[in-house]
Amino acid sequence: MLTKYQSLCYKIFGKRAKKSSQIEYIKRGLERSFMEIRPEAYISFAWMNGVLAGIGGVVLIFIYYYLSSIGMSFPPKLLAIIVPAPILLGALAYFVTLMLPESRANSRKKDIENKLPYALNFIAAMATAGVTPPIIFKSLAEQPVYGEVSKEASWIYRDIAIFNIDIITALRNAVNRTPSIRFQEFLQGAITTITSGGNLKTYFLAKADEYMRENRRIQKEFLETLGVLAESYVTVVVAGPLFLIIMLSIMSLVGGGGGGESAKLILYLIAFILLPISHAGFALVINSMAPEV
Repeated sequence: MLTKYQSLCYKIFGKRAKKSSQIEYIKRGLERSFMEIRPEAYISFAWMNGVLAGIGGVVLIFIYYYLSSIGMSFPPKLLAIIVPAPILLGALAYFVTLMLPESRANSRKKDIENKLPYALNFIAAMATAGVTPPIIFKSLAEQPVYGEVSKEASWIYRDIAIFNIDIITALRNAVNRTPSIRFQEFLQGAITTITSGGNLKTYFLAKADEYMRENRRIQKEFLETLGVLAESYVTVVVAGPLFLIIMLSIMSLVGGGGGGESAKLILYLIAFILLPISHAGFALVINSMAPEV
């Protein structure tokens, strides 16, 4: 469903966007990110963002020269940034818009791979109860606790129930669509099991056990890494700055003239810039590394 702004972009650039060399790349990214918009409409949206950002850069140039004409002074180096602003802003807006689907696909990939071991336990339990694969995926789609895995299951069940596609073709479509390699491997294994006449319940149980063992290994490795990060945190963010603060405080007290002022400036930089950045950096690193629990 297009927004009013995206519809306007498509009306203006739609015909040219259909001939763009970026169509296949954008189509792949939109499928993997579950963004329900046609590739040509999204390319039109990216082009319009680039044009508007370029116009914004032109406005900045006019503002700069207007303020200069009424007597305001600016550093000469600022002109080297202002003059290419239309091109830089336009290109930035265009490429950021193009990269957005792939960025969302990567976020989905992380969520799928974090929740997949637990979703497989659900699938294995349903299979043990004798539930058929289409109903398994339907039930999984109704469990929002499994995040993006539930969305993948909903699209598989949609292909089967609404478009009347057989289970093998629906699973193959999901293999081509999902951004997660682990989920692709699971689905491909299910396809092979079905086509070879194997026992799907046994396959689901084996995969659930395999992924849970792998998940426990990943969590164990994370705890070991967390111990190393904790030691680094104490050394780099706690002990190191504290030592510097004590030394610089003594220098500012006993030092005279410019030396004391320099020590105070460094103290301010440590307290208000270095320490917050260090704390935020460690928090981001740990958050990005933390597995699903």
